[in-house]
Amino acid sequence: MSSRQLEDEYDREEAEAIAAALYLTPDELNEIEYTIHEIANDDGLVYGYGVEIKEGAPQYILDKLARLPRRGNLVLIQLGGYAYDADHEQTEIEMARTTVYKVKLYNIATDEVIISRRVATYEGAAKMGGWTVEGTGHVVDLADVEPGEEWTPRDFDPTKI
Repeated sequence: MSSRQLEDEYDREEAEAIAAALYLTPDELNEIEYTIHEIANDDGLVYGYGVEIKEGAPQYILDKLARLPRRGNLVLIQLGGYAYDADHEQTEIEMARTTVYKVKLYNIATDEVIISRRVATYEGAAKMGGWTVEGTGHVVDLADVEPGEEWTPRDFDPTKI
């Protein structure tokens, strides 16, 4: 097999993995323009991928993508547990995970303890000036946590993942 054939095979497999992660057929994926973005922590550890869909995508495809998790304008995906390095050698990757908890916060304005609309790690709860509620922990992908932070977006429900 020539190097060009290997590259074509790699591109086809990559497109099939992206289509599957988006719950699209390969033909539907070919109908849209997109860019893949790595989602990484401050140390450069890639813990997820986001797909930016360019303008002009058919509405029926946008409707299919509407139910998928998002971070801003990116549709969040996981690519099947494998990645290819620059030499096209298959390497197994493991999605980084963390445990988040409901967080209690003291509201000085009302002199009450409230439950945050975010869930957070122990460190995140401390950063927020609160404390975790024991027994409420859920393991989530780091892609579910706000970039550079120790908590999820508001109203994130870890029981629905």
